[in-house]
Amino acid sequence: MVLMETVILSDVAPPQGKVETQNIFQKSQNILSGKRDFSIITNSAIEIAEKLSASAIITFSEEIAKISTRIPLFVFTARKLAMMNELTRPIEETGKTIYEKMEERARSAVEEISEASVIAFVNNLVDTEGLVVGIVKMKDGDSIIVYDLSTNKIMKRLMECTERVEARVLRSVLNIGLQIACQGRESKSFGTAFIIGDSNEVMRRSHPLVLNPFEGQSKENCDIVNPQSWETVKSFAQLDGVFVITGKGIIRAAGRYLDINAKDVPTEKGLGGRHASAAAITRDTETIAVTVSTSGGTIRVFKDGLEVVKIEPDIMLVQ
Repeated sequence: MVLMETVILSDVAPPQGKVETQNIFQKSQNILSGKRDFSIITNSAIEIAEKLSASAIITFSEEIAKISTRIPLFVFTARKLAMMNELTRPIEETGKTIYEKMEERARSAVEEISEASVIAFVNNLVDTEGLVVGIVKMKDGDSIIVYDLSTNKIMKRLMECTERVEARVLRSVLNIGLQIACQGRESKSFGTAFIIGDSNEVMRRSHPLVLNPFEGQSKENCDIVNPQSWETVKSFAQLDGVFVITGKGIIRAAGRYLDINAKDVPTEKGLGGRHASAAAITRDTETIAVTVSTSGGTIRVFKDGLEVVKIEPDIMLVQ
């Protein structure tokens, strides 16, 4: 605690020969209170974003949800709180130097903004070019990050998939996948898979497990890009089997079983038959596969028999 006092000297002698002492501040006031004014960080980030003509401002703090700026503001849920708490533990507990802790925190903050940018991209809120200004509030430190969207490897790989399917179709499927992963259905988690593109060949290499719920439906009801169809898609995603979707986004079937040999397809240990067959169909056809894991909701994108993208749904777009 830092206290400041001053002695007032006067030509007039104080009563009873005493020297009066006056505190500039009350003795209980702590000049170095340790309490951060987050508005300073926020205002600085806004100024930076506007000067750089950033595509968006991304934050994990709902405290700044009502700031005034011409730059779009996206608020996400906090990610990996356990990891953040670990990084902000006292040095004597972790055995790490200040430099090591600062480096880890900075890297974690960049990863936060990077993954939030992917979610914003899936929601068609940012493109693959431009800058994003991130505001990350941590337990004992705040960060402003200027992030170049063109360096995002996941977004680059997703755009490579658009050689086979339309970007709006892939974004819609990923958006539905994120909703399934984060929300489930009636508090129940489940997995599913979407096979996009080369639909004639996929239909030929698969058979129905149930009656096709999209048979005879209007084109509007079968359009994966139409948000009004998403609730229907999420309902039928609970069926065994996969969705078959054209490269332009028309759902041809749900509940299909893929008749394909997935024996030699390399998949992550612990993944089941749905992932293996989804990967295998992309090896043998001009398709892109998107899977949602029952456990944890991890979203994977397969192309040419290989996993090209993995998204952990541990953050969500709040607004």
